Amino acid sequence: MSNLRFIVPVFCLFCACSSISTARAEFAPPRLFNVFPMGGKTGTEFEVETAGQILEEPRALFFSHAGITAQWLKPADVPLKAGEKPKPPDPNKPHKFKVKIAADVPPGDYEVRFVGKAGISNPRFFVVSDYDEAEEKEPNNTRKEANRIALNTTVNGRISPPEDIDWFVFAAKKGQRVLIECRAWRIDSRLDGFMWLYDGEGKQLAISQDEDIRDEKRDPFIDVEIPADGDYFVKLCDFTYNGSNDHFYRLSIGMQPYIDYIIPSSVPPGSGTTVTIFGRNLPKGEPAGVNIKGRPLEKITRQVEAPAAGKEGEAPGLHFNGLIRPWSSLLDGFELRVKSEAGSSNGKLLRISAMPQVLQTPGNTEIAKAQKLPVPCVVSGQFSRETPDFYTFSAKKGEKFSIDVFSNRIHSPADPDMEILKPDGGNLATVQDWDENIGQLRFTSNTRDISHMFTAPGNADYTLRLEHLFRQAQGGPQYIYQLEIQKDPQPDFRLICSPPDEIRVDSHLLYQGGRQRMDILVWRMHGHDEPITVEARNLPAGVSADPFVIGKGVKWGTLVLSAAPDAAMGEAAIEIVGTSVVNGKPLLRQALGGVIVWDTVNTPALSRVTQNIVIAVREKVPFALSATPAEITVKKGDSFDITVTLKRREDMTNAVQLTGAGYQLPPNMTIPVKNIDSGQNEGKLSISTEKIPEGTFSFMINGDGQVPVDKTKNVRCVYPSNVIKLIVESKTAPTVAPAEKDKKK
Repeated sequence: MSNLRFIVPVFCLFCACSSISTARAEFAPPRLFNVFPMGGKTGTEFEVETAGQILEEPRALFFSHAGITAQWLKPADVPLKAGEKPKPPDPNKPHKFKVKIAADVPPGDYEVRFVGKAGISNPRFFVVSDYDEAEEKEPNNTRKEANRIALNTTVNGRISPPEDIDWFVFAAKKGQRVLIECRAWRIDSRLDGFMWLYDGEGKQLAISQDEDIRDEKRDPFIDVEIPADGDYFVKLCDFTYNGSNDHFYRLSIGMQPYIDYIIPSSVPPGSGTTVTIFGRNLPKGEPAGVNIKGRPLEKITRQVEAPAAGKEGEAPGLHFNGLIRPWSSLLDGFELRVKSEAGSSNGKLLRISAMPQVLQTPGNTEIAKAQKLPVPCVVSGQFSRETPDFYTFSAKKGEKFSIDVFSNRIHSPADPDMEILKPDGGNLATVQDWDENIGQLRFTSNTRDISHMFTAPGNADYTLRLEHLFRQAQGGPQYIYQLEIQKDPQPDFRLICSPPDEIRVDSHLLYQGGRQRMDILVWRMHGHDEPITVEARNLPAGVSADPFVIGKGVKWGTLVLSAAPDAAMGEAAIEIVGTSVVNGKPLLRQALGGVIVWDTVNTPALSRVTQNIVIAVREKVPFALSATPAEITVKKGDSFDITVTLKRREDMTNAVQLTGAGYQLPPNMTIPVKNIDSGQNEGKLSISTEKIPEGTFSFMINGDGQVPVDKTKNVRCVYPSNVIKLIVESKTAPTVAPAEKDKKK
């Protein structure tokens, strides 16, 4: 394997928003649909099978943790029969690998990608446990055929074909608290699980589907106290009776610990904080005095230390390997687990906030007893089933406050609703869902949480009325929330990176001598409106990327990677970093990566954050564009010219269309469409700045052409030029050429 095979951990976030699909057909990277089994026990070796598309010539599996490795198991050569011709390889056939999990790999959710001739695939979750693992064995479609498993075991299974039902049986003793957890939706599966529990006589003891205690509602969960010694049966199927190899699951049955929620649910960076963990089967847990769906919780206290911010201007970052949906991608946070003799618990997200921490005061359920808050602060609260919560804070006329309520974003089932009340009780504002969608279909980020800017109309105490929107039917201790209030909050931003295809599972693929784009989405928070300079770091030898600027007010940009003609082929994890100056101080934010989990068409894709940003380099690009000049300074209203040079592979003689379609241009910019015809290698574009606002922006030119695969078939390919930096100055400002600027420096 090339020396490109190294891992630099980085959380990477998903990008969105393009007007065309950059389909690459045969030039598309591998697409990984499933890995089976989807995980294993630490310190073990076992075989896994991968399935998907464009999986020819497997080379390796690429894991997000260096302690997990794999070796391809080459199938035995089968001799041909007399007169039989060899069949061409099937690019979609499954492949087997031997996976080894080192003994020092902590339990948790990791990622695996397929590496083959065509590049590196999208990731799939791969779970490492510290309890026994088993595989479902068919037939187990009836109670009589139930697979027997031991307690404290995780079964890797699949609901396949459609209408499949899987049965399992386990022995337990009276008084044992057994947790039965199906993880599927949370680990990239298509399964919408439905689960039943029966005793040995066939009596139904429990049923579960779309649990509201879950981070994701489509995974069932059963908590039962065993009534008598004997056998107990679990029945599992898809809620809509669908099924396929993509309907995989991990079914855990045992007395392992489980965390429901943590108070406070937010902690400051760096310093140690004491938190109370509420859950089930907690090590040395004591009764908590609260129930969820009739099942009592336990509690323990722990001292935790959140990751601190790095260098000045850096944020603590998001250090959580479990499922992060787009709406949670702007958080700073980390993962907390506990361990008992039965094994480790689920991972729970603790948000990091530098605001002073405040706990909800019992009894703040009447406006006359509203809890007085200092500003700034972050309150850890819980929605009651019966009553709303009231908070009050003081403000002077004209002061501006950011008011955020975190529930959905911190994996709570709550749907917050807020009213801002005047001193006389009159309603100033009603606030519900935050509709900020930075990713359109590809990375849909709008949330049922609240983010609101409030300007005080006068000197007074203002009251916030908070409630869970459906408290009449729901509510309870697991319906946690964080209320964060700041006066004149500092503008901030976060970055998300995604592959170019906006509706299909995709990954980053770069060819020798060519360029490829990486789409960058921007969370602009608390009024952030400054330019952001984005650069790539830790690039492998032979790969480069010019920094580019996401202009003032722009929420989307494109980083272009370039590979030298002799760049070594391989795979590597890289970093993408953005810098912006706010109030005279630089803010540095590391991008998170994102991925579409399953293809979509006209509906928001199911997408999530990835654990690193990975690129693959493969041989010989079909064509490449170079645009000059790479930096332009122009007065507003004037036009400028771009010369685009086309370099073709020997077999690529077709026309290439130059266009600005497929990504977000600077505000009001229009790039004319022009062809570089067969036999030509250059095109010129004239672009007007009449409607473009003053400021610094970056853009590139797309080349769209039909690339021959053989004598009868062409495949559409879209590749970008280098990034062009554009500075639009006022008509009255002096224009200084880049070369003259350098001389003055």
